[in-house]
Amino acid sequence: MRHTTLLFTCTTWLALGCGDGGTGPAPESDGRRLAAQFERLADSVESGGYSPAAEALRHAGEIVRLTGHATPVVVTIDGVSRNFLAVAEQLDFPNLICSWPSDSGVVPPPDTTRPPPVDSTGVTPPDIGGVMPGDTVVGPPVLPECTVVGTHSMRTLIAWEPEQMAEVVRIVADVGNNTVAAGVPDVMTGLPAATVDSSRPGIPPDSGSGSGGEPGGFPGFMGEYLVRNVGSWWAVEGSQRNELEDAGGACTDNRATFDWAEFDCEAARLRFELEMTVESLRYEPLTGVIDPPDVPVERHTVSMRPSMVDGVRLTWVAWTPPPEPLPPEPEPAGPDPIPVDPTP
Repeated sequence: MRHTTLLFTCTTWLALGCGDGGTGPAPESDGRRLAAQFERLADSVESGGYSPAAEALRHAGEIVRLTGHATPVVVTIDGVSRNFLAVAEQLDFPNLICSWPSDSGVVPPPDTTRPPPVDSTGVTPPDIGGVMPGDTVVGPPVLPECTVVGTHSMRTLIAWEPEQMAEVVRIVADVGNNTVAAGVPDVMTGLPAATVDSSRPGIPPDSGSGSGGEPGGFPGFMGEYLVRNVGSWWAVEGSQRNELEDAGGACTDNRATFDWAEFDCEAARLRFELEMTVESLRYEPLTGVIDPPDVPVERHTVSMRPSMVDGVRLTWVAWTPPPEPLPPEPEPAGPDPIPVDPTP
């Protein structure tokens, strides 16, 4: 996971909204207005050079739009209780086991069309086009062979300061009660790439996470505290608890698409509580996440008492083959060995 300190500028606006005490959407205009504000914040962050954070904010904006409103919550930062607004989601996405041709020698052009989606029954709809434009094809597309093996469930919470959207707190968590852990995928920036198992094609790893929201897919949680015009702090320790309290109402739209999967949407209410310590970190592409040089590490504490938060449950219905996962970054080279003196 790539973290960085963010520096960006934003315009000032108001972000007002509240829950209606139910899982159905409130006045749809509230959701659209809040979503537009997240889009503006995302554009500002992206202009500062940090696309993953922008993608997370756009994801949050879509959840607000689908929910139709936000829920008032109390977030405590460095011991001071603050009135924030929040939305939540449960994202049920397919666990794909894919195999990519390793020596095809064919690279699809960047503007080709993705293949047609596959629905939850494994059937490709006959009337959905997936033909690449004839004038851009330099060879047949290199597509993986993928099999759906179960469903992963993850839950996200995003809360923000409502006056100017100057502060944003978010977590991405496995189902249930867990602690901060490395390697938890940030599903707000993109769905995890498919699992590759060339030695056991079609045989999944032990995931344990099901469409009903059972824990086990990606144990732990990740958290971020973002301050506009200043930067981001990332969770280094802490715990959270989440629970799906209710689901089944209507969203403002019955479908949503994130990354390589399409989802059905139903309104939901989730309970979250959290307590975490966050630190400022800087990402170096060659060496990974490190402390900023010559700058003391800055820490904050962020907590939220048990709170019911309106949001959505998104359940996958179709997918297209995802891009091939990037190879792992090489380990940093160690120091050169001490030369041996050949003379006796």
